[in-house]
Amino acid sequence: MDALPSWIQDFVRFRKTRSGATFSNLYTITDTSFDLDQLLKNAAADEEDDPDPTGADADEDWVDEEIAPSTADSSPLSSPPASEPGSRAPSPPPLSHHIPTPDLPNAATRDIRPTIVGKKRAKKERARERRAKKAARAKEEWGPPAAKGRRRRGAKRILEAQQQDVDISWDDMPVNATGYGGKRGENERKLYSVEDLVGPEAKVPGMTLYDWDGREPTGIAAPDGRVFAVLAGQPDDASWTGAHQNLADEIRKCESHVNFPAQASDHRRGRFGAQAYGVSHGGGQTEPANLKHGKAMHRVLVHLIGLTSMMRIALFASSVFACWAPLLFAYYAEHMAILFANDPTLVRNFARSVWACITINFGPRTVTFKHRDFGNLPFGWCAVTALGRFDPQRGGHIVLWECKLVIRFPPGSTVLIPSAIIHHSNTRLQRGEQRFSVTQYTAGALFRWVDHHCKLDAAYYGSLSAKEKARAHAANARRWKEGVELWSKISDLRKSAAEVLE
Repeated sequence: MDALPSWIQDFVRFRKTRSGATFSNLYTITDTSFDLDQLLKNAAADEEDDPDPTGADADEDWVDEEIAPSTADSSPLSSPPASEPGSRAPSPPPLSHHIPTPDLPNAATRDIRPTIVGKKRAKKERARERRAKKAARAKEEWGPPAAKGRRRRGAKRILEAQQQDVDISWDDMPVNATGYGGKRGENERKLYSVEDLVGPEAKVPGMTLYDWDGREPTGIAAPDGRVFAVLAGQPDDASWTGAHQNLADEIRKCESHVNFPAQASDHRRGRFGAQAYGVSHGGGQTEPANLKHGKAMHRVLVHLIGLTSMMRIALFASSVFACWAPLLFAYYAEHMAILFANDPTLVRNFARSVWACITINFGPRTVTFKHRDFGNLPFGWCAVTALGRFDPQRGGHIVLWECKLVIRFPPGSTVLIPSAIIHHSNTRLQRGEQRFSVTQYTAGALFRWVDHHCKLDAAYYGSLSAKEKARAHAANARRWKEGVELWSKISDLRKSAAEVLE
């Protein structure tokens, strides 16, 4: 004890017994491996947002994101436009091939905003009325088309859908303290073949092969019956095979026209070119913003986003989202409506899509490492669409590690998963095969920005009284469990579907 500086001894008030021994009510840690500084750094890292999506802001030559995708292409094989258009593409026409959705519930019927600011009842009532109006606008502007025929087809698909039950617990999920993101974790930079995971030569025990045909929708359900992931399938249209193959060819052609910086071609998700396009927040940004790119990459992304086949992917994924998780879809729609209304400079990628960002994985051999997208909303869904020419029986599977599932994932098919909390990866391809993918997602930091009245954390918490701040922290602690309740139970989905068909 005498080795401690005198000012520390005075502060903690060390005392002596009659025998002369020194004692204190503080405990001295003798373990030399204990590193308080490192523990503090680890705790802070868990609360940090994911930096900008792969490839964003990677080039030195910036352009403003005011230029929107082109719809001038009449074929997915058309070349990138020689000049960039000056306005957004029109909304895609209603498509008959997508999975439709029943009427969305009014998000205002659930108190999805975590904090109500104000002390008086009248102020609370006015806030509820404003939320109800915003939710109604969100349903109208952000929801997929809800024609009666589409509702009936969607209900029929729900009743015919398969169900895959898995043993998973929500108590052990890697969710950060605010509930807006997942905890960071170590990535495994290793690729597995399908034989490494299932079969007589498997090196990983306990995995199950799910031989999905890539078409029939399948809900993946937890023991509580909630569907937390969906094998969505693909548009029920004879032209879709040619359309998604042409889109893969177009992505491959564009990949050969641009140079990917090192951080966009060898990253924590894998060794392949990847670029994000859309609205992001987090990683040091002071407010949500459109991602920026160099001129060449900007033209390529604008071109690809504007292709009809890419729009079909976006509309199909949104329709499936609304069909299988209507409460969660309404949560997304309300938040995105507020986000874009608050800042007119932000640009939506697609009409009637609730995802703020899209990443195109240019491959040409897109096989991901085992990873989580911890910057996304933990209870939110990310849509992944596989593209390319490869044998899905031998490679390209999507592996959901916590679910212990190795899922056949054919080209042209889409899955929706909570990518922030479930480790996922792909199996190796065969020699000479090509695979690409498209992912759609929304950063958890965007939801936090909206919930914090479009303010940074410091400004938001600084504006609260002590009681309001306590309520906000309590809402953070509840967010994950309340978010799980936005996932639908398979029994409720089937009941609603049966009512639609009556």
